[in-house]
Amino acid sequence: MNEQELRGVIQRMVLAEMARLGRAYAPVMASNRHCHLSQADTERLFGPGYRLTKLRDLVQPGQYACHEKVVLETPKGAVTLRVVGPVRRETQVELSMTDCAGMGLKAPVRMSGMLENSPGCTLRNGDRRIEIPRGVIVAARHLHLSPEEGIAFGLKDGDTVSLQVEGERALTLNNVIVRCGRGHVLEAHIDRDEANACGLTDGTLCRILTPGKAPEQAAVPFSRPYPALQASPAPKPPERNTLLDVTGEKAKLITEETVLSAARNGYRVIRYGKDAILTPLAKDAASEKHVDLVKAIE
Repeated sequence: MNEQELRGVIQRMVLAEMARLGRAYAPVMASNRHCHLSQADTERLFGPGYRLTKLRDLVQPGQYACHEKVVLETPKGAVTLRVVGPVRRETQVELSMTDCAGMGLKAPVRMSGMLENSPGCTLRNGDRRIEIPRGVIVAARHLHLSPEEGIAFGLKDGDTVSLQVEGERALTLNNVIVRCGRGHVLEAHIDRDEANACGLTDGTLCRILTPGKAPEQAAVPFSRPYPALQASPAPKPPERNTLLDVTGEKAKLITEETVLSAARNGYRVIRYGKDAILTPLAKDAASEKHVDLVKAIE
């Protein structure tokens, strides 16, 4: 696991705990145009027995961007699509509405895999061409959650929520469909058109609004991919042997158990580094046990 993946895991843990306290946020990513290929169509485009090759892993477990690209052709023009693996049961092309307008396609807004009554197209790799009878869609806005995250957020597969985007072009994205189950982790997906409309950059945390639930009034706004860490008020100089220094531990997660364990061992001050993340329960425990949390000065 690299540092970026570790930060993602820690961020999702913190966001799940915040959701239990009534402050629900999710990182939002914008999807570019791409396609998923069946094994049969992969071989028709790249050759008998061909297997897709991984370029990089995506956040959703088992999903990855491929080295392979194909060209979508219509009488109005052509666009290049990145292939996303692994192979699917049926080939599917995901475009934005702007893409569809430019290519002369009338694609429905659908969840992945719901291809009934969708238009087909021509896909090409070099001199190899295939015609798919259906499969071109505009992906519906959706929110991925693992089963455990679904419990923390109080959401289940098929629920509908809204995403509140803050900033200079603030807006609320409604009709965001929840996809909760094995093979999913916390992340919301919109398309590039929608991201451009609100000036959203990949990884921005947006508030999740659930119908029938009033938003937390004291919710912390975020403008960066990761929650900002705030230093506690400077404490009085600690007595000898009462300081627990964890500044040397990269991306340290300060939890309730971290604080309680420190208190049991006689520590009265915990000093943490700039990359550390404090959970809300850790702050509550620190207040109860009279343990000062101090962010190290760079």
